[in-house]
Amino acid sequence: MIERMSVRELRDHLGRRIDAAHHNGEHTIVEKYGETHAVLVPYTWWEQQQHSEGQGTLAP
Repeated sequence: MIERMSVRELRDHLGRRIDAAHHNGEHTIVEKYGETHAVLVPYTWWEQQQHSEGQGTLAP
C-alpha cells in the first residue's frame, strides 16, 4: 500500500507510518505545498535497491 500525506500529517503520524513501513512494507509519499518531496520506505526495500544497483553501500 502507498499512502500520500503532507509533512504536517506525517509529523502527527510519524511513529505509525514508520511501523507501517517496517511491519507491513508500506511506502509513504511525503508532500510539501502540494509537491512530492520524499518517500518513506521500509529499510529492507531500500537496502535491496542499493544491492540491485550494484552500489553495495548505504550512501543514497
